[in-house]
Amino acid sequence: MTICFQDIDKVENLQVWMTEPFYGFCLDSRYVEQGQIFIALTSYSQPEKAVEFARIAQSKGALAVISEIDLGLENNWVCTDVRHLMGTWQKQYLQATDPIVPVRILAVTGTNGKTTISRLVAELIALQGRACAVMGTTGNGILPNLESSTHTTLDALHLQNLLHNFAKQGAEFTSLEASSHGLEQGRLNGCEIEIAAYSNLSRDHLDYHGTLEAYAEAKSRLFKFPNLKVAVINIDDEHAQIMLDAANANPSHPKVLRYSTSQTADYQVFDIQYSLNGATFQLKTITGEFKIHSPLLGHFNIENLVVSLIVAEQAGFELSKLIATVPQLQGAPGRMQVIRDQDRLFIVDYAHTPDALTQVLKTLKRHVENQLWAVFGCGGDRDRGKRPLMTQAALEQANPIIITSDNPRTENPEQIFADMKRDMDFSQHDVHEIHDRREAIKYAVKHAQSGDIVVIAGKGHENYQEIDGVRHWFDDVVEVQSAIDAQHHQPDSAYPAQ
Repeated sequence: MTICFQDIDKVENLQVWMTEPFYGFCLDSRYVEQGQIFIALTSYSQPEKAVEFARIAQSKGALAVISEIDLGLENNWVCTDVRHLMGTWQKQYLQATDPIVPVRILAVTGTNGKTTISRLVAELIALQGRACAVMGTTGNGILPNLESSTHTTLDALHLQNLLHNFAKQGAEFTSLEASSHGLEQGRLNGCEIEIAAYSNLSRDHLDYHGTLEAYAEAKSRLFKFPNLKVAVINIDDEHAQIMLDAANANPSHPKVLRYSTSQTADYQVFDIQYSLNGATFQLKTITGEFKIHSPLLGHFNIENLVVSLIVAEQAGFELSKLIATVPQLQGAPGRMQVIRDQDRLFIVDYAHTPDALTQVLKTLKRHVENQLWAVFGCGGDRDRGKRPLMTQAALEQANPIIITSDNPRTENPEQIFADMKRDMDFSQHDVHEIHDRREAIKYAVKHAQSGDIVVIAGKGHENYQEIDGVRHWFDDVVEVQSAIDAQHHQPDSAYPAQ
């Protein structure tokens, strides 16, 4: 029998759904337990799999199957909007069976900066002696203990489970990344987001969203959450107005705070001084002016730090005390992560979009004394249109450059390299094409000279390289350090070990 319904999310006592004991929801048929309801989402790539997985779940004792379409099974309940409702259901179930004071949720969205900002917010709060969890690309957990994450924004059930567990473990806050996919698919629905922040928007994920306008609209959903109290927005970004409009139209009437490094704003940065050890700048705020010494490299990390300070302040902490802890910040792994080798710098960064690569290289020009190198590739099975744009970004900002492999996944690497070189003029640049990423890194380490900065971009924190659909262990930071160590042990090395 199939039952269609619309108002399942309004049922307060979930056990009225059935007479048998109910033990929550499950999305993975492999892990369904007796008494759970299985949610059979229709895969975009393999829609026929939903029936197969639902049958497996029923064989393991699922009380019922909720699906987006009629699967023709017994106890199959159809809810076309299940993706956007299941987070609320899971939260209701957890609070009904194990009530606890939930964590306060601080969320950030944007193309670039999400990972660093969410991590900096968590570090700032932790440095005030309060427990803060972080959720995002580089891991989930209460600082400093993080476990690897499968997605930037987890599925709604997994996300609600983790938030509940963080609260049980004593966390007061969770600082999380809100991806465009996660927002559009309703993975954060059910969360009472208290503070939302926006960094910037540039071309990415158009293979999924289709247009930049649709991508921006997906990001703006973060500022439409009910009960939102504060919206923090980078008004230097050209898409900021979309976020401002969303926040201003929110019936919750959140306080809207603007920050900038170039124009008048609620939080305005000026008098920036750069060095190899970071940056010093002035921050003018609603309440006063502060001088800040940051250990983080790059102009965009000034922006990332400022929005992090605002979010932490709005969460209830004194700004001057937050600023006092800034020199202790480390930031997220694989985000402008520095490996120093005497008078050379190697920077491992996750930059995998044209804008991100441009910003990383442009900001490091303020620090470099000699040559600025770019080592990068493009992922397979993703937006092909951005590949020549990545190469163009490197040509405009760096020299020498090395184009190499990223995560080819299931795509032919030759096609990826052909796309990266399409309509490119290399005549005025020192360009090397080295398909093996390990060899590309070795080449850069071997040939980089005193005063050079070498950027290894695209993979950041990732500790694998996906080739032909198989993940092989690979860590850019480890590879760089290994190449440096090997060079130091060579008798003819330009940088002998001391």
